[in-house]
Amino acid sequence: MNRFGIVPTVEEYSDFMSFAKQHEIDCDDLIITNKYILDVEKMGLTCSVIYQEEYGSGEPTDVMVNLLLKDLEHVSYKRLIAIGGGTVIDIAKIIAVAPKGTKDINVLYENMSDLKKQCEFFIIPTTCGTGSEMTNISIVNRTTIGTKQGLVSQEMYCDHAVLIAQFIESLPYGVFATSSLDALVHGVESFLSPNATALSELFSKEAIRLILEGYQKLVTKKCELSELAVTFLRASNYAGIAFGNAGCGTVHAMSYAFGGKYHVAHGESNYELFTAVLKYYQAQNPGGKIRDLINLFQQVLKSEKGLKALEDLLNQILPWKPMADYGMTKEDVLDFANSTIQNQTRLLNNSYVPMTEEAIGHIYLNCLI
Repeated sequence: MNRFGIVPTVEEYSDFMSFAKQHEIDCDDLIITNKYILDVEKMGLTCSVIYQEEYGSGEPTDVMVNLLLKDLEHVSYKRLIAIGGGTVIDIAKIIAVAPKGTKDINVLYENMSDLKKQCEFFIIPTTCGTGSEMTNISIVNRTTIGTKQGLVSQEMYCDHAVLIAQFIESLPYGVFATSSLDALVHGVESFLSPNATALSELFSKEAIRLILEGYQKLVTKKCELSELAVTFLRASNYAGIAFGNAGCGTVHAMSYAFGGKYHVAHGESNYELFTAVLKYYQAQNPGGKIRDLINLFQQVLKSEKGLKALEDLLNQILPWKPMADYGMTKEDVLDFANSTIQNQTRLLNNSYVPMTEEAIGHIYLNCLI
């Protein structure tokens, strides 16, 4: 039986204060965000606030989240509002289900089926990549085992996914590039997933189309990024719906060991592996669903070159560079391949073709130099 669902309600606003007024944000609310995104005190709001950067930089780790949970032990709130990119959203999802007094989030991995949402939960993404406002997974670097890993629960879906174009209009270009590439990978991997359904494919294909057409408008100077804010925000949301139902595959699975060791942003580490994985898929089963994907690329890009046309366009958005440029060595290949097999089974089960440790190592090697 194929199943498809959209759990959070989706709301759109032009600016944050319109949202705050509509939902009457007050002292019973807790906002987790970054101060450079939203200076809550200066806005005159009476809610509690946590600024994520005060607990560490980069993508979330178990250490970072544990420190934050300790400070929240004596904070009372009825609604949790996450406003940020992947780091803020992933942390907020854990806060939403962590019982008061939780000292170490690693224990949550042992009882994921028993997790319960502790309060009403809003997510407002400020990048156009994670689509995480529509999913029930939080990715954290578990320093105790040396890799990024997902915490997953039905209870981790937010109640309200809120799209506010204001936050995307002023996004720094580098953040836009890596986050939108992440959304593109979500769209592609969910489309190729063996768990895809007719409904999830609609969202996958529309996300891919919106992102690639948006990229073309940017590289041909037909539009400024600020003019495409709503387009990319919706594309990210659609991709989130798609992979929330169908799942992601090998690209994500392989990105975690590399990104975790060399502190490469999630979208960028996915990009490093993206077309290499697609080429492997195509070589293994060219007559399957990947043929439909290549046809979609050709249709949208108006080119018969397929993957080559995609690579050319993506290189104009963000030039690809070898993994060695980040510090990766040949000695990492076997370790990363083994880590992927050992720790990312959930994602590898969504691969377009079955993946072996040898095949994964071969792809890493192809991306090294």
